[in-house]
Amino acid sequence: MNKRDLILFVGIVIIIISAYLYLKKIFFGYYLAPFGIWLFFDYLSHKCKNKTTFDLIIQKNYAKIVKLYLLLFIAGFLIELAGIIFLKLWTYKIFNYEPTLFSLSPIYLLGILTYPFILASFRESYKFLEFFLKNKVLTTIVAMFIGIIIWEVPNIFSKNWIYTIPFVGLEIFDINITVIIGWVILIWTPLLIYRYLKIK
Repeated sequence: MNKRDLILFVGIVIIIISAYLYLKKIFFGYYLAPFGIWLFFDYLSHKCKNKTTFDLIIQKNYAKIVKLYLLLFIAGFLIELAGIIFLKLWTYKIFNYEPTLFSLSPIYLLGILTYPFILASFRESYKFLEFFLKNKVLTTIVAMFIGIIIWEVPNIFSKNWIYTIPFVGLEIFDINITVIIGWVILIWTPLLIYRYLKIK
């Protein structure tokens, strides 16, 4: 088994474990899922001849790995900062905890540390889809759809985070339209970061 096949195998195993923990209503599965989903889409993206995140690891390009992680972390933190603290668009009621700028719990910060892997998986899924669809708008829409299926649909039932979006009541399958539109930011933020670092 070569490194790439091992990556796929490990990714699938992590996804299965995360799904099992989700079914058992053990929230820790959400901390594992980003790693499995990232490895899965990294494998698919690489097969489409894209330079992926894991390529940087294999090539031991540690300087770029650190830069990439930090930029993705900052992006994820800013998204959380804007969405939770300033705009108050969602809360993590599962913890009976609403973060503020000066009171971030360790368990919440642990979740933030996984954000770079979530955003990396969005980039790799986009690059994988782009190889076949050849259209940025269509690729973005399909990538959004896949992301929503993976992250938002399970949350409809588990309610691990609860949206508190004012003024807009329109929903599609119990997901507020604002959330769906917001996925454009989630897909394109990592794409722009990878482009800035010249990872193609």
